[in-house]
Amino acid sequence: MAIDSLHALKRKRLGQELRRLREDRGISRIAAAEAIRGDVSKICRMELARAYVTPHDLATLCRLYEVPAQVQSELEQLVVGKRPRHWWREYADVMNAHLEEFVAFEDSATVEREYQPMVIGGLLQCADYIAAIMDAGINPLAAEQVESLVAVRLARQRRLRAEPVLRYHGIVSEAALHFDTGGRGVMRTQMRHLAELARLPNVVFQVVPFEAGARAAHATGFALLGFTDPADGEVAFVEGIAGMIPRDSQREVQRYHRLFGRIEQAALSPGDSLALILERAESV
Repeated sequence: MAIDSLHALKRKRLGQELRRLREDRGISRIAAAEAIRGDVSKICRMELARAYVTPHDLATLCRLYEVPAQVQSELEQLVVGKRPRHWWREYADVMNAHLEEFVAFEDSATVEREYQPMVIGGLLQCADYIAAIMDAGINPLAAEQVESLVAVRLARQRRLRAEPVLRYHGIVSEAALHFDTGGRGVMRTQMRHLAELARLPNVVFQVVPFEAGARAAHATGFALLGFTDPADGEVAFVEGIAGMIPRDSQREVQRYHRLFGRIEQAALSPGDSLALILERAESV
C-alpha cells in the first residue's frame, strides 16, 4: 500500500481513539469543544474523521482526557496534514465530497463487499456502460465531466489486478442484467466484461434471481470495506442521491454486514451466476 493511501485510515483511527478516550473519561463534547476553543460540531467532525486534527488540538485534548505520554505519542503518529497527493486529486473538479471519501477508503481497503439492485457494481463496469449510467443521472453532465468520471471509475478498477489486490465480492439482482443500459451493444460488451472479471481469483460475483423474492428484496445499494488492521474495523457506505454516504456507527455497519449475508444466501452460486451472465451475453 502506498504511504499516502494510509491517510484516510489514520484519520479514521485517530477520530475513533479520541471519541473512546473522551467517553471513557465521561467528558461531554461541549467540554471538549471549550478546551480547544471550538464548537461541538468540530469535535463531532474530528471524531468522525471529517475534520483534520491539528497537533495543538490533539495535545489539548490529551491533557483534558489525561492521556498517558506513551498513548499520546502513538496518537501523534496518526496526525496527518491536509490534502495529500492521491491519484484522484486530478479529478477533484468532478468529484463531490462523498465520492472522494468513498474512493479514499476504497483505495486503502483490502476487502470490499458490494450489493447493487439495479446496476452492475462500479468495479465491474466497462467504460461504455459507465458512460451510459452517467448520462442517465439526475443532474445533466457535460461530455468532459462524463469522461472524467468514467476515468475515475476505471482507475478504481486497477485494484482488481494490481498489487495490493482487492478481494471483491459483488452481488446484483437479476434485474441489473436486464436493464437496457446504453443499448444492446453496450449490454453485450458489459456482460462479456463482467464474465471476464468474475473469473478472477480475487473476485466473487453472484446474482440474486427473480424467484428469490422478498428474501433479498433490498432497494438500496451499499458497500462494506474492510482493512488489513483489525483496529480499523469495517466501514459501510450506502447509496444515495448524493453518492455513497458513510455509515459511521458500528451498529449500522453490523446491520449491513448481516444484510449482505442474507442477500448472499438468496443469490445463485458464483458458477450458476457466471452461466447466467454468459447466457445473457448471447441473448441481448
